Amino acid sequence: MARDVMSVRLGLPQIRVVGVVVDAPERLVVRVASTVRRPKCPHCGMPSSRRHDRRDNKVRDLEVSGRPVTLVWERRRMVCDPCGGRRFCEDHPAFEGRHTARLARRVVADAQAMTVNAAACGHRLGWDAVNSLVVAWAGLVARHRRRRRCRVLLVDETSIRKRHRYVTVLVNGDTGEVLAMVPHPNAQALSGFLASQGHKWCKGVKVVVSDGSAAYKTAIEQRLGHARHVLDRFHVIRWFAAGLTAVRRDVQRRPEGEKPRFDPEVFRARFLLMRRPDTLDDAERARLDSLFAAHPRLKAAWDALGELHGLYLAKDRKGALAALDRFADIYRTGLIPEFSDVVDTFLAWHEQILGWHRAGRPSNGRIDRTNNLLQVLRRKAHGFTNYTNFEARGILLT
Repeated sequence: MARDVMSVRLGLPQIRVVGVVVDAPERLVVRVASTVRRPKCPHCGMPSSRRHDRRDNKVRDLEVSGRPVTLVWERRRMVCDPCGGRRFCEDHPAFEGRHTARLARRVVADAQAMTVNAAACGHRLGWDAVNSLVVAWAGLVARHRRRRRCRVLLVDETSIRKRHRYVTVLVNGDTGEVLAMVPHPNAQALSGFLASQGHKWCKGVKVVVSDGSAAYKTAIEQRLGHARHVLDRFHVIRWFAAGLTAVRRDVQRRPEGEKPRFDPEVFRARFLLMRRPDTLDDAERARLDSLFAAHPRLKAAWDALGELHGLYLAKDRKGALAALDRFADIYRTGLIPEFSDVVDTFLAWHEQILGWHRAGRPSNGRIDRTNNLLQVLRRKAHGFTNYTNFEARGILLT
């Protein structure tokens, strides 16, 4: 009767309690056995009833009332007659190596919200044991995600440690799930991952969104030449804003020997100048008008940036081209030579920038959110030194 009660309290399917070995305040040890009468041979799949011997395997389970629980599994070694007397050890879905399946799931869930060390201390396990569970589970999740079709692929980089050792992060744009984190942000690494996914998976990718990395562009053209490659809007606008910043720095600089060295009004307006015209209120507009009256070049640069914003504010490609024509008219006046680098950059990436409307106006917002979470994870762990561990934790975040 006591064994039946313990079996019910244990709650593992197809497992019966043979007896309680240790029932102390500091730990609980229970001897268990499988109720499956004829385990199947892993080689031929035929059930076998011939037992060769029995071996005790210690398996950790969830704690009970704060006490660590160890199950002593009487694991049978069977003989398979169809395989010519080949011997095999029985398996059970409730056990995964030296841990029960439910303990493994709890450990992995805890590792998503805390560090591996904290999860190991909470479950009284070793760091290596918890980390191996996290890596194994992340591998299963990653393989499941990569088998599914990915229509929009987001590509970006993030650091594994502060300011050095970067990885390439790949995210499914439709679901926001991390597909992989490839070591090194270069063309070989990205191209190798795409090649490993196979031709059929690559054919399903219709849109690729990345930053302005020449290495990513090379890999995408090599493996995803059929897809529409689009630059992320945030990175493009940052390029455009660099022209206005260059003009503002030149305008605010006063002649040699004059103090203060910078015009304070122009300097204080540096953040206001980055605002789009449609986001300003009357007071902010009046402040800029007084500033532009004293500095016409600053007015031309601000108008030029506003037209470049129009590339994305337009409803379609035709409207974007009209905004580009208006920017060209401002640039031809010669008031803003600092925008020459912006023009060169646009000419080098014009297909990826102007293809934004035809690609369905995609964004790297999902991958930027993921990168923020990855940086929080990195700070919790005080940096990572192992690419595999970082990828495993990153995959489980989403």
